[in-house]
Amino acid sequence: MRVTLIRGRGIEPGINKIARALATHGYSVKLLIWDRDGVAESYNTGLYRTHKCRIRAPYDRPSALLYLPFWWAYELVFLLRDDSDVIHASDFDTLFPAILAKLIGKRKLCYFIYDFYADNLPDGGLWGLTKRIRRFVAHLERAGIGFADVLFLVDESRLEEVDGAHINELYYVNNSPVDCVTQPRASAGTASRVSPDEMVIFYAGATHRSRGLNYMFDAVSGVEGVRLKVAGPITDNERVLDELNRVGSKAQYLGFLPSYDDVIRETLKADLLFRFEDPRIPKTKYASPAKLFEAMMCGKPIIVSDESAMANIVRNERCGVVVPYGDVPALTDALKTCREDPWLRAELGNNGRKAYEERYSWEIMEERVLRGYRSLGKLARAV
Repeated sequence: MRVTLIRGRGIEPGINKIARALATHGYSVKLLIWDRDGVAESYNTGLYRTHKCRIRAPYDRPSALLYLPFWWAYELVFLLRDDSDVIHASDFDTLFPAILAKLIGKRKLCYFIYDFYADNLPDGGLWGLTKRIRRFVAHLERAGIGFADVLFLVDESRLEEVDGAHINELYYVNNSPVDCVTQPRASAGTASRVSPDEMVIFYAGATHRSRGLNYMFDAVSGVEGVRLKVAGPITDNERVLDELNRVGSKAQYLGFLPSYDDVIRETLKADLLFRFEDPRIPKTKYASPAKLFEAMMCGKPIIVSDESAMANIVRNERCGVVVPYGDVPALTDALKTCREDPWLRAELGNNGRKAYEERYSWEIMEERVLRGYRSLGKLARAV
């Protein structure tokens, strides 16, 4: 089958993993991405071709919605000119042009939800307006799911988000990275750094307020022998830069790392990772981000905030520490414990690596993707 995958973001390892998996198993693959800032790479060009929409637009800001109609028009024209048998849409910002192209061209549609769009919006707002907008967007996305022949969700907890949608076929594909750690489990990850001069904490990703970086800055400033390294686009410039200056030599901003390999390299060099999600944002309840599985793959312990799917995984697998979001004293205590007990870090990291190998590896997730696509082939033969 000929497959066209679509993602409304530029640098996105998740969609490239799927494209590579399909291409290496005999599918003819194209990838369309929205390269909003003009820096996206073209991955695996020998296996599939990457097409880029170069309409400039921000990431993770409300103003991005103003550019959505232009992206949808571009996507629809691209798909109507395309000859694919299957359209693979990713998230709400690619869904409706894909539905129109499916209906016009009588093609199959796969829909992969990384984030249920409505739950990215907080409740409240002026006269409850945000809440009403959330309900409307959720209704649209659930209605759109009914047009998908196969639905992929990144966590079992996310089924609650799409409750009420008509689902034809469903597969769970966690945000797991491709395994790039070649060492045996006993020597991987933190076990090789049980006596560092300092404990290095690493974070890569967006720096907007909901990620709670300010709480980590506060905690790091009160713990001796730790250093924080931060990488990624600064979406809240003045606040983050002020925090970096306040903490001084205990924090380092690495800038925007140009490739995913750079992120993994820094992850492997670190002793501890963290990922926080603000529980006031509805999506937090269902959050199980790629950073968690990257930590597990690299054999690194991770500190996560409570009231989320990732917290449940960390507790079940004993691969890190769970703290309440915004609780600086609890976070400070967690950092002190990890700093003073490197063997605990090694144990937590190795627990994560074992869980990755046995339950969360990309090999396991890749097979689920392929099963979903094989079901499309069966459906086509039945028709």
